[in-house]
Amino acid sequence: MGQVIVRLDVEDWLTPAADWALEAIVGLLETYGIRANTAVVGRRAASLVGRGRGDLLRRLAARGTVGYHSFSHSEHPTLAEDLERFGPDEAVARFVARERPGLDILRRAGLEPRFFTQPGGNWVPEAAVAGPALGLAAYFSEAWNAYLVPAREPLWLGSVLHLAPPVDMPKGFLFGLPEGVEPALEAVWAAWRRGTWAVLVTHPTELVTTRFWDADNFGGGRTAYPRVPAPTRPAAAWEQARAGLERYLAALTHAGAEWVTVADLLEAAAPPAPTWVDRATLAESLGRHGFGPMRVPGGSLSAAEAVWALAAWAEGGRDPLAVPAVGPPDPRRNEPGDLARGILRSVADGGTLPGRVGGLGLAEAAGVLARRMGLGSVPVTCTAWVRRPAALHWDWPIFPPGFAAWRLWTEARRLSWTLKPVVWRRPLWVAAEQQGGAEP
Repeated sequence: MGQVIVRLDVEDWLTPAADWALEAIVGLLETYGIRANTAVVGRRAASLVGRGRGDLLRRLAARGTVGYHSFSHSEHPTLAEDLERFGPDEAVARFVARERPGLDILRRAGLEPRFFTQPGGNWVPEAAVAGPALGLAAYFSEAWNAYLVPAREPLWLGSVLHLAPPVDMPKGFLFGLPEGVEPALEAVWAAWRRGTWAVLVTHPTELVTTRFWDADNFGGGRTAYPRVPAPTRPAAAWEQARAGLERYLAALTHAGAEWVTVADLLEAAAPPAPTWVDRATLAESLGRHGFGPMRVPGGSLSAAEAVWALAAWAEGGRDPLAVPAVGPPDPRRNEPGDLARGILRSVADGGTLPGRVGGLGLAEAAGVLARRMGLGSVPVTCTAWVRRPAALHWDWPIFPPGFAAWRLWTEARRLSWTLKPVVWRRPLWVAAEQQGGAEP
């Protein structure tokens, strides 16, 4: 017996046969009592409602947690293409303006999205910043597309619960059904043997199509006219594919799978709160983790919070300290003068660290402050949680040739200063609980 997290990306708003696939999967979820996470594209919800199939959305919502998968998925300009050209504040406002209409569609259809999932390689840090105000308390990425290093453990990214786990379902598994069921099951058993939950990510439309619906319509940075449905298998093969998926899900159910949803994670996770820490404990944690996400007795700290604590002690603060939530470095804030005072002033004024303080960039300033406090050389490790550009999915075939979202990558590194492990209010498996800390 083990835990399974299922995410279904409901996105194909151009292929009529995708309705059959969606209904088939909803039926399997209901038959086997499976709880899933469903990431719905705004245009897909509109197409279902327009064809009188809003019942499918409501049935999905009854089977677990609903998420939001962007307004139009691959339509140009995609999220990454659009937001790459803006500064941080403008990009957040642009994200909200683009995505609120899609969220409104889902809510009018009777759904209440709890998480955001980016389409393809469109990882945009603005979704983590704007998410809570839009009702999106979690960001569910995964190893195939994530900017953050894949990790089984959820982390707080600011005030958003961020998941970027490895996936234990072969890429394109549904395209190949009914073949490949046994190797796909073995991947789940292997995850359980490791003591981890298995993560399954797929798209209902794959049951009936031979390639992704957006490849012919938005590939290579261009929008095709007229837009066309995805090519489908012969109708006689649809039921065979559905039967293969049923065999797979039935085997997981009979093996005692415990289905975990994003709502379960949000309910089990203690919201980020001030954490009490003493100097000896922080010194030991910094020695093991550097300025990065760290677990301490009774809570957890981000790199930004650790910097604030050192600054507070340098200015005569009590030991232990109640460390508040601290925002990421603001590149527009340049605090002159003493390092510790500048850091404390920036947090007191705006809730964030300064981009520069005492004539130094924040990473260098943090190292200098650690040495002044007698901790020796402490590296900045939080930015290592953002994957190197060569590992990112900038080769998503929807993007224009040669596209690279450098500003978004830089912004992700800035936000990484707020990453911190989750503290659980009730027992729930996470890797860091077993290992005693968080590592990229």
